[in-house]
Amino acid sequence: MALTQIQRRQLRTLGRIVAVSATGGAVYGGLLTVTLGMTPVPVAELALGLLRGLFTGALVSALLGGFEMFVVATFRAQFRRLRFLQLIAVKGIFYTVIILASDWLGDRLFEIGGTSRFGLNRLTVTTLLVALAVSIAFNFVMEMAQLLGPGVLGDLMRGRYHQPRRENRLFVFFDMRGSTAIAERIGDIAFHRLLNRFFIDLTEAVLPWHGIVHKYVGDEMIVTWPLDGRRGRHAAGAFAAVAMARARFAGQQAAYLRDFGVVPDFRTVLHAGPVVTGEMGEVKREIVLLGDTINTTARIEQLAKTLPGHAVIASAEAIAAAPPPAGITTVSLGEFSLPGKSAAIHLYAVS
Repeated sequence: MALTQIQRRQLRTLGRIVAVSATGGAVYGGLLTVTLGMTPVPVAELALGLLRGLFTGALVSALLGGFEMFVVATFRAQFRRLRFLQLIAVKGIFYTVIILASDWLGDRLFEIGGTSRFGLNRLTVTTLLVALAVSIAFNFVMEMAQLLGPGVLGDLMRGRYHQPRRENRLFVFFDMRGSTAIAERIGDIAFHRLLNRFFIDLTEAVLPWHGIVHKYVGDEMIVTWPLDGRRGRHAAGAFAAVAMARARFAGQQAAYLRDFGVVPDFRTVLHAGPVVTGEMGEVKREIVLLGDTINTTARIEQLAKTLPGHAVIASAEAIAAAPPPAGITTVSLGEFSLPGKSAAIHLYAVS
Protein backbone atom coordinates (compact mmCIF):
# COMPACT_ATOMS: atom_id res chain seq x y z
CA MET A 1 0.00 0.00 0.00
CA ALA A 2 1.38 3.42 -0.97
CA LEU A 3 2.35 5.76 1.86
CA THR A 4 0.68 9.13 2.19
CA GLN A 5 2.67 12.36 2.13
CA ILE A 6 2.26 12.70 5.89
CA GLN A 7 3.43 9.14 6.53
CA ARG A 8 6.49 9.67 4.34
CA ARG A 9 7.29 12.86 6.26
CA GLN A 10 6.92 11.03 9.58
CA LEU A 11 9.23 8.24 8.43
CA ARG A 12 11.86 10.76 7.26
CA THR A 13 11.67 12.49 10.63
CA LEU A 14 11.98 9.16 12.42
CA GLY A 15 14.99 8.28 10.27
CA ARG A 16 16.75 11.51 11.26
CA ILE A 17 15.98 10.86 14.94
CA VAL A 18 17.38 7.32 14.70
CA ALA A 19 20.56 8.57 12.99
CA VAL A 20 21.21 11.24 15.62
CA SER A 21 20.40 8.87 18.50
CA ALA A 22 22.60 6.13 17.08
CA THR A 23 25.53 8.56 16.90
CA GLY A 24 24.88 9.76 20.45
CA GLY A 25 24.53 6.18 21.64
CA ALA A 26 27.88 5.25 20.11
CA VAL A 27 29.57 8.12 21.93
CA TYR A 28 27.81 7.17 25.17
CA GLY A 29 28.78 3.50 24.77
CA GLY A 30 32.40 4.41 24.09
CA LEU A 31 32.59 6.69 27.14
CA LEU A 32 31.09 4.04 29.41
CA THR A 33 33.51 1.43 28.11
CA VAL A 34 36.44 3.73 28.88
CA THR A 35 35.21 4.74 32.34
CA LEU A 36 33.61 1.49 33.56
CA GLY A 37 35.43 -1.23 31.62
CA MET A 38 38.87 -2.75 31.95
CA THR A 39 41.92 -0.53 32.27
CA PRO A 40 43.58 -0.02 29.88
CA VAL A 41 40.73 -0.51 27.42
CA PRO A 42 41.54 -2.95 24.59
CA VAL A 43 40.69 -1.73 21.11
CA ALA A 44 38.31 -4.65 20.61
CA GLU A 45 36.42 -3.79 23.80
CA LEU A 46 36.16 -0.13 22.78
CA ALA A 47 34.79 -1.18 19.39
CA LEU A 48 32.21 -3.35 21.11
CA GLY A 49 31.25 -0.44 23.35
CA LEU A 50 30.76 1.81 20.35
CA LEU A 51 28.70 -0.84 18.54
CA ARG A 52 26.61 -1.53 21.64
CA GLY A 53 25.87 2.16 22.10
CA LEU A 54 25.10 2.64 18.42
CA PHE A 55 22.74 -0.35 18.39
CA THR A 56 21.02 0.64 21.64
CA GLY A 57 20.64 4.27 20.62
CA ALA A 58 19.13 3.34 17.26
CA LEU A 59 16.77 0.78 18.79
CA VAL A 60 15.61 3.09 21.60
CA SER A 61 14.97 6.02 19.28
CA ALA A 62 13.17 3.83 16.73
CA LEU A 63 10.87 2.35 19.38
CA LEU A 64 10.20 5.60 21.24
CA GLY A 65 9.93 7.67 18.07
CA GLY A 66 7.50 5.17 16.60
CA PHE A 67 5.56 5.16 19.87
CA GLU A 68 5.21 8.97 19.86
CA MET A 69 4.46 9.31 16.15
CA PHE A 70 2.09 6.41 15.68
CA VAL A 71 0.76 5.11 19.02
CA VAL A 72 0.37 8.43 20.89
CA ALA A 73 -0.91 10.11 17.73
CA THR A 74 -3.50 7.37 17.23
CA PHE A 75 -4.69 7.36 20.85
CA ARG A 76 -4.15 11.08 21.50
CA ALA A 77 -7.60 11.53 23.07
CA GLN A 78 -6.96 8.78 25.64
CA PHE A 79 -3.58 10.25 26.61
CA ARG A 80 -5.13 13.72 26.99
CA ARG A 81 -7.40 12.40 29.73
CA LEU A 82 -4.38 12.02 32.01
CA ARG A 83 -3.26 14.90 34.19
CA PHE A 84 0.05 16.57 33.38
CA LEU A 85 2.13 14.77 36.05
CA GLN A 86 0.31 11.48 35.44
CA LEU A 87 1.17 11.65 31.75
CA ILE A 88 4.84 12.36 32.48
CA ALA A 89 4.94 9.46 34.98
CA VAL A 90 3.23 6.95 32.67
CA LYS A 91 5.34 7.82 29.65
CA GLY A 92 8.47 8.08 31.80
CA ILE A 93 8.01 4.53 33.06
CA PHE A 94 7.40 3.27 29.52
CA TYR A 95 10.49 5.08 28.26
CA THR A 96 12.63 3.65 31.06
CA VAL A 97 11.46 0.10 30.35
CA ILE A 98 12.21 0.50 26.64
CA ILE A 99 15.68 1.92 27.35
CA LEU A 100 16.59 -0.84 29.82
CA ALA A 101 15.20 -3.59 27.55
CA SER A 102 17.21 -2.21 24.64
CA ASP A 103 20.29 -2.00 26.85
CA TRP A 104 19.79 -5.63 27.89
CA LEU A 105 19.53 -6.72 24.25
CA GLY A 106 22.62 -4.67 23.38
CA ASP A 107 24.44 -6.36 26.27
CA ARG A 108 23.52 -9.80 24.94
CA LEU A 109 24.75 -8.96 21.44
CA PHE A 110 27.88 -6.97 22.38
CA GLU A 111 29.38 -8.21 25.63
CA ILE A 112 32.02 -5.89 27.00
CA GLY A 113 34.64 -7.24 29.35
CA GLY A 114 34.09 -6.15 32.94
CA THR A 115 30.67 -4.62 32.25
CA SER A 116 28.52 -7.38 30.73
CA ARG A 117 25.90 -9.64 32.30
CA PHE A 118 22.79 -7.51 32.71
CA GLY A 119 21.99 -7.07 36.40
CA LEU A 120 23.22 -5.00 39.30
CA ASN A 121 26.52 -4.01 37.76
CA ARG A 122 27.94 -0.55 37.28
CA LEU A 123 27.00 -0.24 33.62
CA THR A 124 23.36 -1.25 34.12
CA VAL A 125 22.89 0.93 37.20
CA THR A 126 24.41 3.87 35.34
CA THR A 127 22.15 3.21 32.36
CA LEU A 128 19.11 2.96 34.66
CA LEU A 129 19.87 6.35 36.23
CA VAL A 130 20.50 7.91 32.82
CA ALA A 131 17.30 6.33 31.45
CA LEU A 132 15.21 7.72 34.31
CA ALA A 133 16.71 11.20 33.98
CA VAL A 134 16.44 11.30 30.18
CA SER A 135 12.88 9.92 30.06
CA ILE A 136 11.56 12.34 32.70
CA ALA A 137 13.34 15.33 31.18
CA PHE A 138 12.35 14.42 27.63
CA ASN A 139 8.69 13.91 28.51
CA PHE A 140 8.59 17.11 30.55
CA VAL A 141 10.00 19.07 27.61
CA MET A 142 7.57 17.40 25.21
CA GLU A 143 4.56 18.21 27.39
CA MET A 144 5.73 21.80 27.89
CA ALA A 145 6.09 22.07 24.11
CA GLN A 146 2.54 20.72 23.84
CA LEU A 147 1.28 23.40 26.23
CA LEU A 148 3.09 26.22 24.43
CA GLY A 149 2.58 24.92 20.91
CA PRO A 150 4.94 23.34 18.35
CA GLY A 151 8.07 25.41 17.81
CA VAL A 152 7.26 27.98 20.51
CA LEU A 153 9.31 26.36 23.29
CA GLY A 154 12.33 26.12 21.00
CA ASP A 155 12.00 29.77 20.00
CA LEU A 156 11.78 30.81 23.67
CA MET A 157 14.79 28.71 24.69
CA ARG A 158 16.92 29.98 21.79
CA GLY A 159 15.83 33.55 22.46
CA ARG A 160 14.83 33.98 18.82
CA TYR A 161 12.28 36.63 19.76
CA HIS A 162 13.94 38.03 22.87
CA GLN A 163 14.19 41.25 20.88
CA PRO A 164 11.25 42.10 18.58
CA ARG A 165 11.87 41.38 14.92
CA ARG A 166 10.03 41.92 11.67
CA GLU A 167 9.02 38.92 9.61
CA ASN A 168 6.47 37.92 7.01
CA ARG A 169 3.79 35.38 7.93
CA LEU A 170 0.67 33.80 6.52
CA PHE A 171 -2.32 33.70 8.89
CA VAL A 172 -5.28 31.35 8.93
CA PHE A 173 -8.28 32.20 11.13
CA PHE A 174 -10.65 29.30 11.86
CA ASP A 175 -13.95 30.62 13.24
CA MET A 176 -16.84 28.44 14.43
CA ARG A 177 -20.16 29.43 12.90
CA GLY A 178 -23.16 30.03 15.15
CA SER A 179 -21.21 29.39 18.36
CA THR A 180 -23.49 31.60 20.49
CA ALA A 181 -26.59 29.69 19.46
CA ILE A 182 -24.81 26.36 20.04
CA ALA A 183 -23.72 27.42 23.54
CA GLU A 184 -27.26 28.47 24.43
CA ARG A 185 -28.62 25.18 23.14
CA ILE A 186 -26.25 22.71 24.85
CA GLY A 187 -25.08 24.72 27.89
CA ASP A 188 -21.70 26.17 28.91
CA ILE A 189 -20.05 22.97 30.17
CA ALA A 190 -21.00 20.93 27.11
CA PHE A 191 -19.99 23.83 24.86
CA HIS A 192 -16.55 23.92 26.50
CA ARG A 193 -16.10 20.23 25.71
CA LEU A 194 -17.34 20.76 22.15
CA LEU A 195 -15.03 23.74 21.62
CA ASN A 196 -12.08 21.74 22.95
CA ARG A 197 -12.91 18.88 20.55
CA PHE A 198 -13.32 21.45 17.75
CA PHE A 199 -9.84 22.89 18.38
CA ILE A 200 -8.30 19.43 18.68
CA ASP A 201 -9.75 18.33 15.35
CA LEU A 202 -8.51 21.51 13.69
CA THR A 203 -5.07 21.01 15.18
CA GLU A 204 -4.91 17.44 13.89
CA ALA A 205 -5.36 18.86 10.39
CA VAL A 206 -2.86 21.71 10.89
CA LEU A 207 0.10 19.93 12.49
CA PRO A 208 0.94 17.60 9.58
CA TRP A 209 1.46 20.72 7.46
CA HIS A 210 3.66 22.41 10.09
CA GLY A 211 1.27 25.19 11.00
CA ILE A 212 1.92 27.00 14.30
CA VAL A 213 -1.14 27.29 16.52
CA HIS A 214 -0.72 30.87 17.70
CA LYS A 215 -3.67 31.22 20.07
CA TYR A 216 -7.34 30.61 20.78
CA VAL A 217 -9.63 33.64 20.88
CA GLY A 218 -13.11 32.66 22.01
CA ASP A 219 -14.44 30.29 19.37
CA GLU A 220 -11.58 31.06 16.98
CA MET A 221 -8.21 29.43 16.40
CA ILE A 222 -5.38 31.44 14.84
CA VAL A 223 -2.69 29.51 12.96
CA THR A 224 0.37 30.96 11.30
CA TRP A 225 3.11 29.92 8.87
CA PRO A 226 6.43 31.84 8.60
CA LEU A 227 7.02 32.79 4.99
CA ASP A 228 10.77 32.20 5.15
CA GLY A 229 10.20 28.42 5.04
CA ARG A 230 12.30 27.81 8.16
CA ARG A 231 12.21 24.37 9.76
CA GLY A 232 10.19 23.01 6.85
CA ARG A 233 7.20 25.27 7.58
CA HIS A 234 6.33 26.00 3.97
CA ALA A 235 3.30 28.27 3.82
CA ALA A 236 1.77 26.37 0.90
CA GLY A 237 0.76 23.83 3.52
CA ALA A 238 -1.83 26.30 4.81
CA PHE A 239 -4.24 25.61 1.95
CA ALA A 240 -3.68 21.86 2.29
CA ALA A 241 -4.33 22.13 6.04
CA VAL A 242 -7.61 23.96 5.44
CA ALA A 243 -8.71 21.30 2.94
CA MET A 244 -7.77 18.55 5.40
CA ALA A 245 -9.69 20.29 8.20
CA ARG A 246 -12.86 20.45 6.12
CA ALA A 247 -12.48 16.81 5.13
CA ARG A 248 -11.88 15.81 8.74
CA PHE A 249 -15.01 17.58 9.98
CA ALA A 250 -17.07 16.05 7.19
CA GLY A 251 -16.08 12.65 8.52
CA GLN A 252 -16.73 13.61 12.16
CA GLN A 253 -20.33 14.79 11.77
CA ALA A 254 -21.89 11.62 13.16
CA ALA A 255 -19.55 11.66 16.19
CA TYR A 256 -20.37 15.31 17.02
CA LEU A 257 -24.08 14.66 16.61
CA ARG A 258 -23.86 11.63 18.91
CA ASP A 259 -21.77 13.36 21.61
CA PHE A 260 -23.20 16.90 21.53
CA GLY A 261 -26.43 16.84 19.52
CA VAL A 262 -25.03 19.44 17.10
CA VAL A 263 -22.58 19.49 14.21
CA PRO A 264 -20.23 22.52 14.28
CA ASP A 265 -19.22 24.28 11.09
CA PHE A 266 -16.57 26.91 10.52
CA ARG A 267 -15.38 29.57 8.12
CA THR A 268 -11.73 30.14 7.29
CA VAL A 269 -9.87 33.29 6.30
CA LEU A 270 -6.29 33.45 4.96
CA HIS A 271 -4.15 36.57 4.72
CA ALA A 272 -0.40 37.28 4.62
CA GLY A 273 1.94 40.16 5.32
CA PRO A 274 4.55 41.62 7.67
CA VAL A 275 4.27 41.46 11.47
CA VAL A 276 6.43 42.29 14.46
CA THR A 277 7.16 39.19 16.53
CA GLY A 278 8.59 39.28 20.04
CA GLU A 279 8.41 37.99 23.59
CA MET A 280 6.05 39.78 25.94
CA GLY A 281 5.25 39.46 29.62
CA GLU A 282 7.19 38.45 32.70
CA VAL A 283 5.14 36.19 34.97
CA LYS A 284 3.40 34.69 31.92
CA ARG A 285 5.67 34.93 28.92
CA GLU A 286 4.52 34.33 25.37
CA ILE A 287 5.48 35.18 21.82
CA VAL A 288 3.22 37.96 20.55
CA LEU A 289 2.52 38.93 16.94
CA LEU A 290 1.56 42.53 16.25
CA GLY A 291 0.85 44.58 13.17
CA ASP A 292 -1.60 45.66 10.51
CA THR A 293 -1.61 42.19 8.92
CA ILE A 294 -3.35 40.61 11.91
CA ASN A 295 -5.83 43.49 12.16
CA THR A 296 -6.60 43.18 8.44
CA THR A 297 -7.15 39.41 8.78
CA ALA A 298 -9.62 40.04 11.61
CA ARG A 299 -11.49 42.58 9.46
CA ILE A 300 -11.62 40.14 6.53
CA GLU A 301 -13.09 37.59 8.90
CA GLN A 302 -15.85 40.02 9.91
CA LEU A 303 -16.51 40.74 6.23
CA ALA A 304 -16.65 37.00 5.48
CA LYS A 305 -19.71 36.71 7.73
CA THR A 306 -21.59 38.84 5.20
CA LEU A 307 -20.58 36.60 2.29
CA PRO A 308 -22.77 33.49 2.67
CA GLY A 309 -21.90 30.45 0.64
CA HIS A 310 -18.14 30.92 0.91
CA ALA A 311 -16.56 28.78 3.64
CA VAL A 312 -12.94 29.65 2.79
CA ILE A 313 -11.80 33.11 1.75
CA ALA A 314 -8.24 34.18 0.96
CA SER A 315 -6.74 37.55 0.18
CA ALA A 316 -4.63 38.19 -2.91
CA GLU A 317 -1.66 38.57 -0.54
CA ALA A 318 -2.19 35.05 0.85
CA ILE A 319 -2.42 33.51 -2.60
CA ALA A 320 0.68 35.38 -3.78
CA ALA A 321 2.63 34.28 -0.68
CA ALA A 322 1.57 30.62 -0.91
CA PRO A 323 0.07 29.55 -4.24
CA PRO A 324 -2.55 26.84 -3.56
CA PRO A 325 -1.46 23.30 -4.49
CA ALA A 326 -3.07 21.27 -7.26
CA GLY A 327 -6.68 20.37 -6.61
CA ILE A 328 -7.50 23.63 -4.81
CA THR A 329 -9.22 26.30 -6.89
CA THR A 330 -9.72 30.02 -6.32
CA VAL A 331 -12.45 32.28 -7.70
CA SER A 332 -12.18 36.06 -7.57
CA LEU A 333 -14.83 37.79 -5.46
CA GLY A 334 -13.62 41.28 -6.33
CA GLU A 335 -12.30 44.15 -4.25
CA PHE A 336 -13.72 45.14 -0.87
CA SER A 337 -13.27 48.11 1.42
CA LEU A 338 -12.47 47.33 5.05
CA PRO A 339 -13.15 49.58 8.07
CA GLY A 340 -10.13 51.70 8.87
CA LYS A 341 -8.31 50.73 5.66
CA SER A 342 -7.73 53.29 2.92
CA ALA A 343 -6.98 50.72 0.18
CA ALA A 344 -9.41 48.06 -0.98
CA ILE A 345 -8.42 44.41 -0.68
CA HIS A 346 -8.95 41.72 -3.30
CA LEU A 347 -10.55 38.53 -2.03
CA TYR A 348 -10.96 35.03 -3.45
CA ALA A 349 -13.24 32.12 -2.65
CA VAL A 350 -11.25 28.92 -2.15
CA SER A 351 -12.59 25.43 -2.76
